[in-house]
Amino acid sequence: MEHLLAVLLPHYNNIEGLDATLQSLTTEAEDFTVIIIDDGSDNQKQVETLVQSYKKQLHITLIKQPICLGVTKTLNNGLTYILKQKHFIYIARIDAGDRCINNRFKKQLEAFKLDSNLGIVSSWVTFVDTSNTFLFNFKPPTTYKKIKQNIYKYNPFVHPAVMYKSEVVETIGMYPENYPALEDHAYFFKMIKQYKAKILPQFLLEYEVNPKSISALKRKEQTKSRIKLFLNNYNFTFTATVGLIRAFITNIIPQKTMLYFKKTVFYK
Repeated sequence: MEHLLAVLLPHYNNIEGLDATLQSLTTEAEDFTVIIIDDGSDNQKQVETLVQSYKKQLHITLIKQPICLGVTKTLNNGLTYILKQKHFIYIARIDAGDRCINNRFKKQLEAFKLDSNLGIVSSWVTFVDTSNTFLFNFKPPTTYKKIKQNIYKYNPFVHPAVMYKSEVVETIGMYPENYPALEDHAYFFKMIKQYKAKILPQFLLEYEVNPKSISALKRKEQTKSRIKLFLNNYNFTFTATVGLIRAFITNIIPQKTMLYFKKTVFYK
């Protein structure tokens, strides 16, 4: 079946998270194909068994990489595969452990249909821990003008909450590999310079804060990439200056402290 929507789902050694994500996708109203790129997991046989158990509910393509290549190369391998399937017009992202809620895909596709100039659509996001306990809500600005301003301070797009057109990838290329652990922010920075963006003021994703995630395990590398990204795109505005200072501060503040401030101050 030639669906218009491809859901790109990279996976590495998180079988419980993958199960939770696939289960959440069974409630979506739209037709789609899930493209799972397994990045050399230790338990690929178990991944195969799990995927097979969802075959009656979901249309899934499983691509197994024999060795771990890292998330950026894995995402780009997924995009390469998707672009070769010419029927895919839209690409949604999600990660193992995250859950789609409130008919996410239907609402994002409706946004594209209402505005043909849109290249990327995201949403507000609820952050939870690995026990699915509420941590905080993330409500970035929703308009293109505000998104373009705020991307100089932080990433207004939660990566697994975005959906973008395949033509965007054909135009700007793949995820950049020169910003380790920050390929998404750098990609969206480039994307919204050429395409209109929108963030829906609705909670359409539950994002799992996992101590084994890239953001947690490679935080120092990620903050250094953020400083590099902001320096390379610095435009001498007040917002860009605040963003750069914030990036330097984030580089020295422990992750637990940052999470505390997000829960109690920034996103209360």
